[in-house]
Amino acid sequence: MTSVATATASLLPIATGQLSTQPPIMQIIPILLATFSLLRTFLSQTLRVVVALVTPLLIFVPLVFRLLAPVILVFHIILDAAVYTPYAIISSVASALYPVYIFCGVACISGAVLGILGRSLVALSNNVIVPELPTAAESLHAVSMRPRKRRRKSSFAEDS
Repeated sequence: MTSVATATASLLPIATGQLSTQPPIMQIIPILLATFSLLRTFLSQTLRVVVALVTPLLIFVPLVFRLLAPVILVFHIILDAAVYTPYAIISSVASALYPVYIFCGVACISGAVLGILGRSLVALSNNVIVPELPTAAESLHAVSMRPRKRRRKSSFAEDS
């Protein structure tokens, strides 16, 4: 029984005096600093190796550009004709028609608001002046609760 009590007491930090006053984040900060320092060193060394390997290949860059110049020029002409010119035309037409667009939008919104308000005012004035009376069909349906029989529709075949 005493072994169980001592095992439990040794697991508690208060009993062993291992209570730390630092928050848990402060215990993680040195690990993160060491990790980022190692990562920075690794990346800088990798960059040095890549630059050392690529530097001799920079001699061929002007040669490649001179060989690809006709292809680049054709793509530039196609891009100019298919993308840039239509975009410029659409942009200029849209900027020229913007006031008309705003005018029509405001007119539609104003018309809708005035129509809804007008309909509401007319319905309100009609209800104030002449309250709604039940219609004849509603009163007849309320009086007669028996189901109606449907007439059988005659077809053209029976008429002949």
